[in-house]
Amino acid sequence: MAERQAMQVVMCEPTARVPPEILQTVQQQLEETARTLAQMDPEAPLWTSLRQSGLTLEVLGWKFRIGLESDKLVLTEAEPVPAQVI
Repeated sequence: MAERQAMQVVMCEPTARVPPEILQTVQQQLEETARTLAQMDPEAPLWTSLRQSGLTLEVLGWKFRIGLESDKLVLTEAEPVPAQVI
């Protein structure tokens, strides 16, 4: 199967509060995810799940929600993860 073109990664306004070094890490991880998804069969069951549920990514104390729009991974939410009380 030929590799499809990688999906575009779109960072939306909610990222404005995220420290730049964390945002850079998230961008890199999403680009790698996009390249990996491009290698998958578009009819695979995972695609249905991604379209319905999206992705959640936690990086260095921040939680990110990513939606799937046709050929784009769109970062839709960014919020700090509450500190764990032990």
